[in-house]
Amino acid sequence: MMIIKLQFLLFSYFSISAYGQGPQTPPCGIVEILTHETIAGVKFPKGQYQINVIGMSCEEVMGEKGLFNTFLQLGDNDTLPAPWIYLKGAVGAPKFVKGRAVGFRVERVAD
Repeated sequence: MMIIKLQFLLFSYFSISAYGQGPQTPPCGIVEILTHETIAGVKFPKGQYQINVIGMSCEEVMGEKGLFNTFLQLGDNDTLPAPWIYLKGAVGAPKFVKGRAVGFRVERVAD
């Protein structure tokens, strides 16, 4: 009986952790956008943006070959590569996700 309770508690903990996970801290870094850009119909005015990841590494998102730069290279009306989507109804900074608890957030921090 005790083993079943422990397994249930562990399962509950990992389920809640996986789905309720917030951005990793500290942030991955700051990206500077030099011109006004649009990603999947979302406007990103020029400025500095802080990147936070959720369920993935900073290296996947940051840098010349990172996802955020790849998204910036898309045409204004292009869709994101599958399975990526933009969360339109997300509270706070724009969020890009490819699955439950996997994605990144882009928050404007300076002009």
